[in-house]
Amino acid sequence: MAQTKKGMTLLLLFLFLGAALGSILTSIFTVFVPSGPLAHLFLSHVTVGSANPVTLRLILLNLTFGLQIHINLLNILGMILGFYVYQNS
Repeated sequence: MAQTKKGMTLLLLFLFLGAALGSILTSIFTVFVPSGPLAHLFLSHVTVGSANPVTLRLILLNLTFGLQIHINLLNILGMILGFYVYQNS
């Protein structure tokens, strides 16, 4: 049986799709799950990144850089699911 080599791009794609699925589930949970300990567990998030964007002012143009990532439990579960699908594909 021929062994297939999976690339890093495919892994990143599955992780991104898993995180996107987690974000969709987070939006669904905010509508349907009443506030309480379960909602607090699944909907609380950690923000990684800079709070204020950095602006580089050049003579010809201005460049603004900024990135924030909001990570919660459903995003992590989606990324684990994406990794599992990657391993079994």
